Amino acid sequence: MIKNKYRLSIFLLIVIYLVGFVTALLGHTDNLMKLTPFNLVFAAGLIVYNAESRNIKYFLWFTLIALSGFFLEYAGITTGVIFGQYQYGDTLGLKALEVPLIIGINWSVLVFSTAALVATLNISVWFKSLIAATLMVIYDFLLEPVAVRFDFWTWEGGYIPVQNYLAWWMISFVFLVPTHLMIKRLNNRLALPVILIQALFFVVLILKEGLIFGK
Repeated sequence: MIKNKYRLSIFLLIVIYLVGFVTALLGHTDNLMKLTPFNLVFAAGLIVYNAESRNIKYFLWFTLIALSGFFLEYAGITTGVIFGQYQYGDTLGLKALEVPLIIGINWSVLVFSTAALVATLNISVWFKSLIAATLMVIYDFLLEPVAVRFDFWTWEGGYIPVQNYLAWWMISFVFLVPTHLMIKRLNNRLALPVILIQALFFVVLILKEGLIFGK
């Protein structure tokens, strides 16, 4: 049953992203990006579906991180103190308080996915969280130029501030430490494929669109 679940998930992941790669390479990226909210929901569903531990604590903690991430983003766009001065565009879909609803879910997906990647390492929770937070910043580094190009969000002055990456690391670390402590079985075989294929998609778009990191 577990193998079948994983194989089905991998098959769906490959099919969806293969269509995305081909569509982008054929020059229809702008239309493709309108489907981003659905793609993020799809990825979230696959991560939860393949989670080794899916009990009430898992779902409560997943929801708490999603809500915390959402309200941090709200504080971010209203104050500019956390990540820098930025505003969300329309590509990420339905909003509340000017923040796309999918953003909170994506925080949970990334936290649980990166936590799963380091879950089996024989090191302390603090070092696991440090590594996972660093992986999240690398992910964001690849995401940012794509996000700006396709109106996920825009930065004041057109430049992505270093403050954004520092905030990402610190917030990720704060989320990850209790995640490792609260959820005892974080293993998720689909975490690595999801992170890798999304990162590869960002790289393809960066190269195809001629995007510049940090601008």
